[in-house]
Amino acid sequence: MLPAFLRTRSVLRPEQDGIFRIAKHVAAVAALAWTTVVQADELQIGVLAFRGHDAALARWSATAEYLTRQIPEHRFVIVPLDLERMSDAVASESLDFVLTNTGNYVVLESDFGVSRLATLKVHYQGRDYTRFGAVIFTRSDHPDIQEIRDLAGHSFMAVSREAFGGFQMAWQEMLDHDIDPFRDLENLEFVGFPQDAIVNAVLAGEVDAGTVRARTLHRMAAEGMVDPGDIRVLGQRKDAAFPFPLSTRLYPEWPFAKTRGTPDHLAQAVAITLLGMPADSAAARKAGARWTIPLDYGSVHALFRQLEIGPYGDLAKPGLDKVWREYKLWIILGAAALSAALLVSLLVGRANRRIKLSESMLRREVDQRRRTEILLQAHKDSLERRVSRRTAALAEANESLRRSEATLRRLHEIFAATRDPLEVQIDKLINEGCRYFRLATGCLAPVDPDAPDPTLVQIGSDRQEAAASSRTLQDYALSRFRQGQGFVALADVQRTDHDTARGALLAAPVTREGRMTASLVFADASPREREFSDVDVDILLLMAGWVGSALEKREISRLAEEHQLQLAHVTRLNSMGEMAAGIAHELNQPLTAIINYANGCARLIRRDPVAAEELERAIGLIGNDAHRAAEIIRRLRDFLRHGDLRSETFPLSGCVGNALEMLGGRLRQLGVKVTRHEDLADDRVHADHIQVEQVIINLLMNAMDALSDRPPDDRRVEIRLTAAGSEIRLSVSDNGSGIPEGEYERILHPFYTTKPGGMGMGLSISRSIVEAHGGALRVRRPDEGGTEVSFTLPTQPEAARAVGA
Repeated sequence: MLPAFLRTRSVLRPEQDGIFRIAKHVAAVAALAWTTVVQADELQIGVLAFRGHDAALARWSATAEYLTRQIPEHRFVIVPLDLERMSDAVASESLDFVLTNTGNYVVLESDFGVSRLATLKVHYQGRDYTRFGAVIFTRSDHPDIQEIRDLAGHSFMAVSREAFGGFQMAWQEMLDHDIDPFRDLENLEFVGFPQDAIVNAVLAGEVDAGTVRARTLHRMAAEGMVDPGDIRVLGQRKDAAFPFPLSTRLYPEWPFAKTRGTPDHLAQAVAITLLGMPADSAAARKAGARWTIPLDYGSVHALFRQLEIGPYGDLAKPGLDKVWREYKLWIILGAAALSAALLVSLLVGRANRRIKLSESMLRREVDQRRRTEILLQAHKDSLERRVSRRTAALAEANESLRRSEATLRRLHEIFAATRDPLEVQIDKLINEGCRYFRLATGCLAPVDPDAPDPTLVQIGSDRQEAAASSRTLQDYALSRFRQGQGFVALADVQRTDHDTARGALLAAPVTREGRMTASLVFADASPREREFSDVDVDILLLMAGWVGSALEKREISRLAEEHQLQLAHVTRLNSMGEMAAGIAHELNQPLTAIINYANGCARLIRRDPVAAEELERAIGLIGNDAHRAAEIIRRLRDFLRHGDLRSETFPLSGCVGNALEMLGGRLRQLGVKVTRHEDLADDRVHADHIQVEQVIINLLMNAMDALSDRPPDDRRVEIRLTAAGSEIRLSVSDNGSGIPEGEYERILHPFYTTKPGGMGMGLSISRSIVEAHGGALRVRRPDEGGTEVSFTLPTQPEAARAVGA
C-alpha cells in the first residue's frame, strides 16, 4: 500500500515539477521488491487495476487459477498495479507476464521488450469485442458544450496523462478539432482510477467534461449508477461492430504479454492455454472475456506518433526547461524590455478571444439546431429501412466473425509449427487463405519475376501455375503498392480500372527491412458479389506481416551461419599456425628418410653387379614414406577446408586419432603423455568431421598450454569416450593447475583468454560448433585437480536436423 500522500489526486501538466512522480516511483519499487522476496517461487501476472485493486483481483484471480490448473508445474498470481507501478515492476524484472491497456503495452514493448501472446476478447451482452474506444461527454443540460471544439475554455477530467483509454484517445480527438488540452482548456485534472469517479464528478458539476472508456459509461448506465439522459456524448461516432456511445477511433483490446525474461516455452504454453479457454469456464465468466491471437497494434503506434509520446517522445519539441537553460540570458533581457507590452497584449488578446469564443459558440449552436432538425427528419423517414438492413448485417457479421475466429486459430497453429520448413508453413498459409477468402488461387510472388529475391521461398509448380494465371491482377496490385497503397481488396477489379481483366483481387505487400520484396496475392477470375470486409483485410495483413517476418528471420539465420563458418575457418588457420613446428617435424621425418633411401639407391646402382633385391626394397621404402608425407598433407588440406557443413556418420575415435597425429610432434616435444579410454563398441556420431576435429584439436592445444607449468615428466592428458543415451560424450582432461574459481562461465565467452597473445575464440567457437550439431560443451574441475572439458554429439541424423530446423 502506498503512503497517503502518494494516493491523492494530482493535476499534472507537462511542465510541472517531477518530485511527486519520483517519490511515487521510489515507493512503488520498494513495494515490488518486497513482493518479489516473499513470492519468488510464483509467476507474477501484473494487471492494470483501472477500477481499483479489489476489482482487478475479483475479475482476474480466476484466470490465474485456470492457468495454474492447466500448467500445474507453476503457480500464477495476480498483482494489481497502476500505470506507474506497472512500468516500475517491468523495469525491475519483478513480473513474468503483464495484462495492461493497449497504450501502456506499446510503451512497455518499446522500453522493456515485452511481447504480446494474446488479445482480450471481451464478452458483453451476448457479443464478443476485440476493439474498444473512449467517450468524451458532458452533462446533457450544459448550455455551452455541444461539440468537441466547444471544450476550449472549460475544465476537463481524465485518468492520467499516460492512460490510453482514460485520456490519450480523447487527446487525439481534441487535437483533430484544433484543441490542445494542455493549452486551450481552462483546467485539466487527472484523478487516476477508477474511471467511475470521472463520470460522477461530471454529473455532480465538479468539472465541465471528461473522458472514460466507452463501455464504462454503458456499464454504469446498465447497473443503474447513472441516467443516460443526464449525459451528452460529444463527437459521437457510429460503428456497426461497436454499438456503444463512442467519440474516438477503435483500437485493439488489452494484450496479455510476456516480459523479456520469461522463457519462450513457458510463454507458448500460456498462449495456447489462454486461446483454448472454454467459454463456460469460471475464468471466462469472471473476466467477462476470453482470448484470441494477438492483433496488430499499428494503429496505437500511429496515435502515439501523432501525440509524440511513448516510443515517439523524442519527436516532441524541446521543453521550456531546455529553452530556458540555453537562452536564459536573452530571455531575461527580452523580458525586462517587453514585460509591459506583453501584459497589455495579453489583456487585449484575452478579451478578443472571449468575444470570438462567444460569437463562435452562438454560431455553432444555431448551426447545430438546424442540423439536428434535418437529421431528425431523415431518421424518421429511414428508420424502418435501417432496422431491416441492420438485422441482415448483424447476421452476416456474426457468421463472418465465426469464420474469421476459426481461421485465426488455424493460422496460429501454422505460425506455431516451428518445426515445419518455411516453405511448408507458407504453403499451408496460402491454402488456408484460399479457403477463407473463397478465392481460387493464391501465391507469394516476387516484385520482379525476372530477378527474384534469393531469400524468397521457392514456390512449387502448382503455385507457379497459379501465379501465371493471375499475372494481370498481380501486376495491377504491384502498381498500387508502388503508389503507396497498403493493400488491394476489390470484388471486381474492372469496376475500378476498366483496362484490367475482370476478377476478384485481395493482395498485400510483403516487406523486409522496410523494402517490398514480394506480394501475397489471392485472386479469382470470377468477380465476387460482395466486397471484402475489414476483417478480411486484417487477416490478409496479418498473413503478409508474418511472411515478411519469417523471410527476414530466414535471411538473418543464413548470414549468421555464413559468419560462423568463416570464423571457424579463421580459427583453424590460427590453430594451424600454432601447430606449424610440430607439422614441420612430422613432414621432415618421411622426407629425410626418402632422401637417405634415394642416396642408398644411387650407391646400389653404381655397384657392380647391381643388388636388385636391395634396390627394390629401398625403392619400396621410398614409396611408403612418400605416401606417409602425402597423407599428412591431405589431412592438413582437409582440416583447412572452408565451406558449408557436410554432416555424415563416422566413428568419433577416428577424429581423435587424426587430431593426435596432427599434434603428435608438439606432444612429443613437450613430453605430454596421452592416455586414451575408448571401450565403446560403436562410437559413431553424425556431424561434420572436419569441424569435430577442430574442436578436439582446440581442447588438446588448451590442455598442452595448461601443462606448461608442470615438470616434463609429469604432464598427462586423458581422452575418454563414453555413451550418454542417444549421444557420445568425449572428454579431455589434464593434470594442470586448473581454471581459477569464478572463471568457468567467462572462459566460454568470446575474446576471453588467459594465454599471452591468445585470441580467446577457441572454446567459444568450439561450443558454437558443438551446439550447431545438437550437442553441448561443458567445463569443470575434477576432484583430483586439473581441468576437464567435455562435449556430446548425437548418434542419429534426426537429432542434428532437429537443432538445425
